[in-house]
Amino acid sequence: MCMKRLPLGIQTFEKIIESDCVYVDKTSYIYELIQGGCFFFARPRRFGKSLLCSTLSSLFLGHRELFKGTWIEKSTNYKWPVHPVIHLDLSQVSRESPEVLNASLMRRLDIIAEEHDIGPIGHSTAGEMLGILVMRLFKKFGSKNRVVLIIDEYDKPILDHIEKIEIADKMREVLKNFYEAIKGLDKYLHLVFITGVTRFSKTSLFSGLNQLVNISMDPRFAHLVGYTEGELRFYFRDHLQHIVDEKNVSLKGGTDELVAMLQNWYDGYRFWRDLTGKAADEIARLYTPFSVLNFLYTADFSNYWFESGTPTFLIKIFEQYHYSIESFENLTADMNELMTFDITNIPLTTLLFQSGYATIKNYDRVTQTYALEMPNYEVRDSLLKTIVASMAKQRVSEINSTLVELRQALEKENLDLFINTIKKFYSMVPYTITVDKEKYYQTIFFILLQLVSLRPDVEKATNIRRVDLIVETSRALYIFEFKLNKSAQEALKQIVDMHYHEAYYGCGKKIILVGVNFSSDVKNITEFLVQKLQ
Repeated sequence: MCMKRLPLGIQTFEKIIESDCVYVDKTSYIYELIQGGCFFFARPRRFGKSLLCSTLSSLFLGHRELFKGTWIEKSTNYKWPVHPVIHLDLSQVSRESPEVLNASLMRRLDIIAEEHDIGPIGHSTAGEMLGILVMRLFKKFGSKNRVVLIIDEYDKPILDHIEKIEIADKMREVLKNFYEAIKGLDKYLHLVFITGVTRFSKTSLFSGLNQLVNISMDPRFAHLVGYTEGELRFYFRDHLQHIVDEKNVSLKGGTDELVAMLQNWYDGYRFWRDLTGKAADEIARLYTPFSVLNFLYTADFSNYWFESGTPTFLIKIFEQYHYSIESFENLTADMNELMTFDITNIPLTTLLFQSGYATIKNYDRVTQTYALEMPNYEVRDSLLKTIVASMAKQRVSEINSTLVELRQALEKENLDLFINTIKKFYSMVPYTITVDKEKYYQTIFFILLQLVSLRPDVEKATNIRRVDLIVETSRALYIFEFKLNKSAQEALKQIVDMHYHEAYYGCGKKIILVGVNFSSDVKNITEFLVQKLQ
């Protein structure tokens, strides 16, 4: 089978086309942008932002031949005017310190000036140089071909130092002065397009840039980057079929089953706000391009996106701001929280959403709040393991060993081994981050069981009240009840007295009741009792 190459590691539109790689055509969405304006667009890392910027650059440079067969070339009367393009990727500039960042930006602007034969620009700040460069390019190309300014990864210099607030704030000041130069250049610019991971408030970074329109949650641009299931099935149909034919993955349902597995692992992202008059779910959710491409190349399910950039800054922020592990349940936020980032005050929901570790689940029109969830198996598995490992000061490989022990213990109905393994984990959690709340211990319990793929139901409602935790294995159903500073007997008695177990008599499995007591003094399980029902 003759297949187009996969664009693994390629973020340049020109190289993708010239190398005969698969290009997922996004030009129908791009067409709405190129009419002109000043736009900001935030998405998580490795989601296609750099390729989008490269595509815009090629389009404005008039490289029509590269767009042969695309929607914009076939379905519009676009005239392909040539514009001077200033394309800056801040992930490619030096950013060890504020002084180094400013000097590196100035060097890059000098290079662009030389490329357009307008000579070196000697000034003290990058903002001054940007202003002069734009005006000189406008003078050279004329008012019909105004300048296009593309800034990719605008926040990279800040995020690299996010756990060191003083340095991050100085980086922000350098960038603020640089971006402020844009506000006086409107008459010289056709398009300004800025991308990044986070959305800093206008007052902190884009002060005065009132014409900047944030399209990050605009449903019209929902699919500007990322892959929809329709795109996956159409553009990668040969690669999907090849994996099925070669039996690289054990499948009975052909490509449909393979896509369903990909959906579980890598799909689920929704970044757009709710729609007026129709459900937001009418717009397809998105797959992570980086993980999809790597899977199609290797035919092996793995946590590609997560492992490509271990979120050390995320873990440092968790530890610095003392977010509790319970905070990961039932995340909610309003629009302002989702879209505003402040280095001195970072809400957990904002951090997780903007960095791609949480996505929109649904919208409550009454409270005008969004419910968030982890988008897919890759993110849930990787992030929870990393957080648990961080809490216990262990490596993820050690956590994996613990998870294997827990699963085997429950499958074998060995509650002594199971509880002792849990106790061993609790004993490794630093004293300073534990709290005297039953919810805290219960949540750790829940997360550990979730990570061994036992799919626990936490606080499952019955017709009487909520059961703390229900876990199913191949042969048994466990009903857990937790108490704090009381007794295991009291916990077990509650299960029996409230008849929690009666709803499961017809499940065809052995029912095992487990009462567990935690002590806030020793920060661990002090006792447990088991009652097995036939």
